[in-house]
Amino acid sequence: MDERLATLLAKEPAWLLPGGPMSDVVVSSRVRLARNVEQTPFPTQMKVQSADDLAAAASECFRALDKESPVLDPRSFSEADADFVIERNLATRDLVTAERPTALFCKADGLSGVMVNEEDHFRIQGFAAGMDVAAAYARAQALEKYLGKWFRFAASDQFGFLTSCPTNTGSGMRASLMVHLPALARAKAPMQRVLHAARSASLAVRGVHGEGSRALGHFFQISNQRTLGQTDVEQLKAVSTFGEGLCQHERNTREVFRNKESGGNALREDLVKALETVRDCKTLTTATALQALSTLRLGRLIDATDALGFACSPERLLSLCFKLQPGHLQAHLGEVMSPEVRDVARAQLVRRELGFPRN
Repeated sequence: MDERLATLLAKEPAWLLPGGPMSDVVVSSRVRLARNVEQTPFPTQMKVQSADDLAAAASECFRALDKESPVLDPRSFSEADADFVIERNLATRDLVTAERPTALFCKADGLSGVMVNEEDHFRIQGFAAGMDVAAAYARAQALEKYLGKWFRFAASDQFGFLTSCPTNTGSGMRASLMVHLPALARAKAPMQRVLHAARSASLAVRGVHGEGSRALGHFFQISNQRTLGQTDVEQLKAVSTFGEGLCQHERNTREVFRNKESGGNALREDLVKALETVRDCKTLTTATALQALSTLRLGRLIDATDALGFACSPERLLSLCFKLQPGHLQAHLGEVMSPEVRDVARAQLVRRELGFPRN
């Protein structure tokens, strides 16, 4: 692993720590601001030298701000390094696979950072634990204000901030919530109503790592789609208001499973299977492990695992959902592994973290 990434690996990301608002449903909040340098071609149209010059200038800017936080060149990443920063939500697949020069700045606490030369010159990010888009926005704004002292951003009096993709033009802001919805996902009809309500509110529902990713382990990302014609405050409020309603739906659906005999019986059967999976399987894919841990977390949240003798806290289960992903797994073990070897190591990690003996 890149030594500079080791500072991030050494501690759990602050946005994953327990205690955030509505953290039983909302894992974290993120606000991303897309900004571009005026009179400069967008990254996809830049010549290599121009992209390299901007990445170098941005890196100098970040080092002047914080010598303790890493400034990284994604071109030097191994596949495992790339997976790790994507799993931490610090970078996108587009950034780490871009052929043009790019850069990635990550604050040491993991609560803010900047992608350079992704789809836009700057993708500025702020994070917070639980549902707290205001705190995430404040962190992104602080970095934006600092960058604004070094670079003049492209903007129009009529349209607002100019971006590579027209859907980002205006505020250039994407506010998103990472949510865990095991109860709603289990109750398919209520989940479909949630998805319909999100679309009606001009919100997007995607997999945990954003556009193009799968919703593994019942983790989803909900974000605003509209950036033109609304203020930042209006957009943040729309995401927060939907998030509050979503939390209530998830909690109400949990109670249905707690009290409904038929649904409760089916859930108990699935809890037994999930417990057997994490305790006995010699190999575990990411998808299988996340599915089992998601079911067990739902069981813990409604006190349905006590009779099974399983008492791991929901917070620890949530943390394990990230530790077992490919980038984190290889980083913690300090080696690059094939998918088959990873599946064996993942099963061992899960048993160890949950206190089960080796088999």
